[in-house]
Amino acid sequence: MNLIANYEKKVYAALLGKVIGVYMGRPFEGWARARLEERWGRVDRYVHEDVDKPLVVADDDISGTLTFVRALEDSGKYADTPTEFFGDTWLNYLLEGQTVLWWGGMGVSTEHTAYLRLKHGLKAPLSGAIATNGQTVAEQIGAQIFIDAFGMVAPGNPKLAATMARRAASVSHDGEAVNAAIVVAGMVSAAFVETDMERLLDIGASLIPDDSLIARIHHDVRCWQREDGDWRRTWERINEAYGYHRYGGNCHVVPNHAIMVLAWCYAPDDFHEAQVIINTAGWDTDCNAANVGSVMGVKVGLDRISEVYDFQSPFADRVILPTAEGTRGFTDVLNEALHVARIGRHVMGWPEAVPPKEGAWHHFSLPGALHGYMSDETAFESRGNATLTNTAVPPTGEHGMQVDFRCDAGRVARISTPILAAGKSGSYGIVATPRLCSGMSVHMAISASEVVGAVIARLFVRHSGEGVCCYSPATSLEKGQDTVLHLTIESIGGMPVSDFGLEMQSPSRASGRLLVDRVWFDGKPAMEWPDGPAVREGTFPGWIKHADVVRGGFSDDSERMIHVGKNEGRGILVTGTSDWGDYAFRSRVKIHLADAGGIIVRYQGMERYIALLKTPDALRLILRLNGEERVLDEVPMAWPFDEAHDLELICHGEGLLASCDGEIVLRGRDRWLRCGGAGFLFENGLLGFRGVAVGPLVDPILTESRAK
Repeated sequence: MNLIANYEKKVYAALLGKVIGVYMGRPFEGWARARLEERWGRVDRYVHEDVDKPLVVADDDISGTLTFVRALEDSGKYADTPTEFFGDTWLNYLLEGQTVLWWGGMGVSTEHTAYLRLKHGLKAPLSGAIATNGQTVAEQIGAQIFIDAFGMVAPGNPKLAATMARRAASVSHDGEAVNAAIVVAGMVSAAFVETDMERLLDIGASLIPDDSLIARIHHDVRCWQREDGDWRRTWERINEAYGYHRYGGNCHVVPNHAIMVLAWCYAPDDFHEAQVIINTAGWDTDCNAANVGSVMGVKVGLDRISEVYDFQSPFADRVILPTAEGTRGFTDVLNEALHVARIGRHVMGWPEAVPPKEGAWHHFSLPGALHGYMSDETAFESRGNATLTNTAVPPTGEHGMQVDFRCDAGRVARISTPILAAGKSGSYGIVATPRLCSGMSVHMAISASEVVGAVIARLFVRHSGEGVCCYSPATSLEKGQDTVLHLTIESIGGMPVSDFGLEMQSPSRASGRLLVDRVWFDGKPAMEWPDGPAVREGTFPGWIKHADVVRGGFSDDSERMIHVGKNEGRGILVTGTSDWGDYAFRSRVKIHLADAGGIIVRYQGMERYIALLKTPDALRLILRLNGEERVLDEVPMAWPFDEAHDLELICHGEGLLASCDGEIVLRGRDRWLRCGGAGFLFENGLLGFRGVAVGPLVDPILTESRAK
């Protein structure tokens, strides 16, 4: 199929519409229409502050959408990825009780039920089948809410989108839930080339059986809309025929899909009005508004999403994306959209796009995109002193971030973007690892179009909300000057970076306007934790923990260690990101009544990593890839419980070297996993550790030759 013009921009619009819907509907999720109308009349804006809730939240609609589509690239088969592999993807990226899903329990949460089936060895699609879990559980709403990205990666090809959507949805759902998911994915796909809502609805319904319940809903709601001319009257008919009182479970797909059709019918060309209707209609508002938003976003186009109401700037593209692989735990809509589009180009057999601004981390290349940057309103000294907008710069028309600021002797202008999220967001856990760390450098290209007074600018990073902890050298700003600011992150005691930004200061009253063109980073991680990473209430800030036990030492320990453990099965404690390629990771380790334990490198999830693992009778270098485990090298080794040894894993290109107590004992090669974080693995018991360090290779040429 021919390339679609402005494909990346359309994916951005689709994903932006999805996220806007979640943020608009989440504060009153589950409310009835009567309660919503009594409180607000029409829900025509973000109302999170009215109910004292945050706007940017972790939500399964976003996390599931952006996680499960990764199966396409992880399998390497893209459009031909089999259903079973989508289930494997769940096991790789989900941490039970922590990430992506609502963990409501077996038979209560459809997704939790399916996860437990997968965990206990049942493969997809049986994990989500009616025959396995019963019709009511299998026909809840989850498949529909996770599905939009499968339309985004098959632009203009709704049949292909439907094929992939069916496989992905069948991991956890069946029956009408899968039909509803197929309709949404097909409509998103078709909206890349079709702008007439009647045609889009026809296309969506054509992808499922004519005698299905979802097809009947489409027929009924569209007929009622033509007869009624009033969405509230049509809502009453929907409630009578398809309401919650007729379809059981926690959140059945049927009522919610019906009011999505309602919103599309009554606001076929108006993004804002479609959001007003679907949110005021009630029920599962964040899910419904997200699906409606993704279709409407790509249909009306990026430039019309905020034509009535400013949906974008209040959250500046911020997205929390907690998975078992922490690289993108705090991310932004534009970068996630470009990731989805890269997958889509592979699916469609198109050439890869040229990365904006030479692959910059933040490039502001599409209208409205701010990559999460906001004025720092957390401190009095900076509150209200900066305004940010995305702007096109003549004569090229390239976009950048405009910063209008003011400062004086007692107040600064400070903008920042989050690097790390932690804790919980409602019922959803937040786990992540920081994208920036000690040993890395960050660079920001700026130009000063206006400066009044003496102003200096500095980059900064902060950790754990405890104030600025690392500044770049100060640079004086001059009107008309282009400059690049550089910050090398020195040792910050192993604490994780929480945010990154730019600060302007002046000894007297000053103001100005900057244009930030791009931000990029480079360098290798270089961190040490002599006593192990900091522990706070059983958590490790900046690390992903899948463990049942966290404790200090025992009374008979010969040296102080932190202990982590898993009562049953394998657990992990990892940090780092997919930016980590070649490096060395080491730690002093002991096994305390565990079947196995050791260290990990190139971690990409619970089913994708390389480990140096001590088993009862051997030390093994293993590759874990998509549920299968292969021994790359091993050596017999007796290692009594509670005896400590120094382990190190070095990875350089395909080469791997493992040492124990300073001597190289194992060698291996792997061509699959070329990047990822590092940490610890423990199985059916406790692992003790201290003296943890990660750093660049001292002599990579020697390392590579020794690994061969």
